[in-house]
Amino acid sequence: MRAVHQLRSLTRHARLIAVPLLLIAAVASIGARCIERTSVRVDKDGYTHITGEMVNDTDVQGTQIMLRGTLYDAADNVIATKDSPTCPPDTQAHQQTAFDIRFDNPNVPPHARYEVRPISGVTLPSALPSPDVVLFSASAARLTGIPDLPGLDISEDDVFFQFRGRNRSGVTYEGVQGCSAVYDQAGNVIHVESTELIQVDAFGNPSPATMDSNQPYNAFMIAEDVPKGPVQVRVWLWFGPKDAPTSQYQFVATSMITIVTVAVP
Repeated sequence: MRAVHQLRSLTRHARLIAVPLLLIAAVASIGARCIERTSVRVDKDGYTHITGEMVNDTDVQGTQIMLRGTLYDAADNVIATKDSPTCPPDTQAHQQTAFDIRFDNPNVPPHARYEVRPISGVTLPSALPSPDVVLFSASAARLTGIPDLPGLDISEDDVFFQFRGRNRSGVTYEGVQGCSAVYDQAGNVIHVESTELIQVDAFGNPSPATMDSNQPYNAFMIAEDVPKGPVQVRVWLWFGPKDAPTSQYQFVATSMITIVTVAVP
């Protein structure tokens, strides 16, 4: 009996070990080609960021994707490490998502190299349902000569996005999030912003955007402190509360958008 009890105990232990191993295998399959178009920058407050894309070249749908960024010195010692989700937090088959890994402490020592890799995620047996949201147009602009707008803080360092489309799903979406990635002339991601979409009522008052069921929509978002010079940007819209670890629906992505400069009359 004791031998049988020990065998059962070992079997349970093996199963517990197998679960994280299966998860690791699943995460590895999610990231087949994985991390691309990366760059490193230091923001105006002294914080170091690694930005880029995670590419999913598989047929697997993944959610709650987490990446780990690490900075190394010339002797290959770790200077800093930070875990961060992709934006959106879900990956779709044969699609890319963006990421911005911002290290916790400002003014970290200079690094000789860096790496980014996926460390966790959940694979799904089938794709998330489509939100059935259509984008008719998406535009991006730097606004000059901006007047004071109550409740809307925007400067000439920011980029203002406008989205027009239709929600055909029969479901009202409350809580629409936006992720924007700015690309330099070499095609690398140099800035990523995650923010909530807003809408403006007839009186000019902004509020979190709601996409009403079977209705056209006109929504906006603001990416702050976007580096000047690069003019190519891509945006992902996903559906759920701000900072949620996953979405209940697939994201909607734009093609590349050119940032234009618009003078406000």
